[in-house]
Amino acid sequence: AHGVLAFSRRGENGDFNVWSYMQYTETGCVNVWLDEIVPCLKDNETGEIKETAVFKIESRSFLDNFTEEKGWGIDWNKIPKEIDVFALGLKESGEIQGLVAVKNEPESKVVQLHWACTAPWNNKHLFGSQKYAGVGGHLFAIAVDMSIKWGYEGYVYGFALNKELLNHYIEVLGCFFVGIRHPYHFLLEPKSARKLLENYTYEWK
Repeated sequence: AHGVLAFSRRGENGDFNVWSYMQYTETGCVNVWLDEIVPCLKDNETGEIKETAVFKIESRSFLDNFTEEKGWGIDWNKIPKEIDVFALGLKESGEIQGLVAVKNEPESKVVQLHWACTAPWNNKHLFGSQKYAGVGGHLFAIAVDMSIKWGYEGYVYGFALNKELLNHYIEVLGCFFVGIRHPYHFLLEPKSARKLLENYTYEWK
């Protein structure tokens, strides 16, 4: 089942308590896997390389059909208004292959990777098959891109869903474990962030 993947925090007595759905949506959580780091997306059936484009979602109503029930992890139209949402699409058709939400934190000079989700047909971990490879890396790269554009040199942090994903981000991306604001709080620093971004050729729309 692809229901709400609740995460936990340690209480005063040392136990982990499940966060509510509202906290989960508002606070953010990263549960996307990175399969291949490729400049574009790769069609797993044909091996064909598909060029990609990124565009900002200007209206929350556009996200009404991107719901947890339909395999998009959460109801994307409920993400707080101060958080920017971007879509990764195929350049030729515009079909959306993934969504990423990023929060600008100028006081700390960092971007929070608030949410990231591949389209359900690309999520082999939940649905057993994958149309296009390479979406996860693109979504992280978009967060890095915004960090650089906002003047933060590529600093990006997030809260991994679990320890397995935290270790995955450390191993694949070179993230650091922080563990201050969340049990699986991680940070991507500029050197590793720019190395990741160098792999991608997507266009901004």
